[in-house]
Amino acid sequence: MASTKLTVGLSMLREGRQGEFDTNGAMCHKVLSNIAANPDEAKFRKIRTSNAKISSMLSTRGIRAILIGAGFVEEGEFLNLPDSASLEGVQAAIAGILAQGEERTAAQQAERESTLASRQQQAEKENEERKRMRTGIEDDAAARKEPGWKAKAAGVKDGRAITGCSDVGIGTDSGG
Repeated sequence: MASTKLTVGLSMLREGRQGEFDTNGAMCHKVLSNIAANPDEAKFRKIRTSNAKISSMLSTRGIRAILIGAGFVEEGEFLNLPDSASLEGVQAAIAGILAQGEERTAAQQAERESTLASRQQQAEKENEERKRMRTGIEDDAAARKEPGWKAKAAGVKDGRAITGCSDVGIGTDSGG
């Protein structure tokens, strides 16, 4: 059973940005995995918070709470996992971080699929419009081949052929 601190830390980490999670979540996972793999090694149970990388990791919302929820105790400039601490908290923290990583990966994949589907739908609309325009052009070309067809300006001078600039109002003094 996960401690309250661990649960709160994981929820705070869940709200963080993807880049922070990728970098600092992975680092926290590595710290905890080292402890789980070598539970008797004292060097893995003590973290110096003044270390630049560790300080950067701890500045991410939720990481410190996850470590404390996993059993770490703050002692000056160190976070120390006592020898008497159970590894269940460490295992729960590892499982929580891994689950969040999987959730984020699944969410990113769903977002990519949604974007791809949207782009495909837009491309289909554009292709339908192109097909409609192509059909219109083909119909116009077929109409031009009919005997007696004459070019006409639609809506200008009752369809009479345009022969000069004055037919469309260019070069005349129309008061404007």
